Amino acid sequence: MNNISIAFSSQATLGESPVWSQSRGRLLWVDTLAASLNAFDPATGQNIVHTMPSPLGFVTEAHEGQLLVGIGCHIERVDETTGKRQRIATAPHAQKGYRLNDAYLDPTGHLWVGLMDEGLSEGSGYLYRLAPNGVWETIDSGFTLINGIARSLDGGTLYVTDSRHGTIYAYEHDELSGEVGHRHRLIDIAPDEGKPDGLLIDQEGYLLSVLFDGAGIARISTDGDIVRRITLPVLRPTSCAFDSSHKYLFVTSARLGLSPTTLANMPASGSVLRIDYERIMRQGSAA
Repeated sequence: MNNISIAFSSQATLGESPVWSQSRGRLLWVDTLAASLNAFDPATGQNIVHTMPSPLGFVTEAHEGQLLVGIGCHIERVDETTGKRQRIATAPHAQKGYRLNDAYLDPTGHLWVGLMDEGLSEGSGYLYRLAPNGVWETIDSGFTLINGIARSLDGGTLYVTDSRHGTIYAYEHDELSGEVGHRHRLIDIAPDEGKPDGLLIDQEGYLLSVLFDGAGIARISTDGDIVRRITLPVLRPTSCAFDSSHKYLFVTSARLGLSPTTLANMPASGSVLRIDYERIMRQGSAA
């Protein structure tokens, strides 16, 4: 694993939602259960921590550099300097025991976000789109553990993950009108391969699905074929994000629910990993 290193030894309970901040030159990420908002500087190794309420589902950077976070069923704007938060929206189906999970901010400023039941009752989850003017739209429902959300490079396809069922769905998407059309199953990942969690599109248009309990990342074609598997030194990786150069891929991970034996065998669990993705893709076999 010469192409994979520990960027930050965080020992996160449930590290999640990495996103590269262009304006800060830092990796933003959260620990959902420890309720920490983090800003990691790869150049210095410094990780600035902001304490938030729990559960903290995601962080994303709005186009003007503002930070948006998902806290419970609410979306709030965070002022890093003062630590003050301003609630700007609440999910339409908000209720006790539910929370916002993964999110994706598209180039038009629309926030795509999932709502999940923490009890994981079957078919209880929702996919929303929040417009810049604060108007919610329910795009779909029936998910059990809605997770990674991403969009194809041309904007014509929206991808959404249901981790509980091991499925990544693909939707037709009109970038101009915003209309979301037909849904189909892109891929079902076998349980022994891990549970698809965070989702990202690389510069060649392949999907990168992070495999919780699978110690790896699956590189998936738009036809739904796994063409590459990157093996990681953590059993429960959760999500990933490129830096501004797209040379390096950062991966969050979790210690949640791991036995002392597993933690001893995989001491990097809970850390933020760095993958030399460009180098791995030049190699002829899986890392």
